[in-house]
Amino acid sequence: MDNKTVEKICGQYPKGFIKEDIASNPNFVFSNDPGYSGVNVYDEAGNSVTVNSFQECEHYVMGGWYENPVTNLEQNLQIGIVYFLIATIVIKFVIKKFVKI
Repeated sequence: MDNKTVEKICGQYPKGFIKEDIASNPNFVFSNDPGYSGVNVYDEAGNSVTVNSFQECEHYVMGGWYENPVTNLEQNLQIGIVYFLIATIVIKFVIKKFVKI
């Protein structure tokens, strides 16, 4: 995931934010940030977690968790339909232009 996705889901990066190396510490515990409004994120299997700090949110989003699986599915279906329609129009044009029956 990129920083734009993190900002879309978690909000803007706090000033002076320093990313910690969480992966190297198996006993790392995220601390609750009282100034951060909790965000629900979901994985591909539909599991959800509420994150209570920007650092925790960034960690989950960078790990592949999303804002809302229903929204992502809806967007992917709409994009797929648009690509299908464009491909159909292009194929019909090519057939009319180059195939003489």
